[in-house]
Amino acid sequence: MRLALRPTAIADQQIQNDFVVTCDGRRIGRIRLADERSGGALWEWTVNPPLPIPAWGKGSATTLDEAKDAFREAWKRFSASLNKAGCRALASSSGCCH
Repeated sequence: MRLALRPTAIADQQIQNDFVVTCDGRRIGRIRLADERSGGALWEWTVNPPLPIPAWGKGSATTLDEAKDAFREAWKRFSASLNKAGCRALASSSGCCH
């Protein structure tokens, strides 16, 4: 399982502090700095492949590194929970499934 971040782009414009998380080239989530809140900025992370996601598949952290670590742990938990049909839906040949 090889996770990587790449900048989010909308209409060919990169969004600062906003990243797509990929696993072997497939989009599986997002990490972004949520600085629009009045209580201070937090890094939000979300596991979001094209499958239903449990409530623990998202969260927030105070630093980008903490968000990456939390995302990785949630992804490990999520991918370990998939059955064969779920792995096929995620394209099991990507290596992102257990």
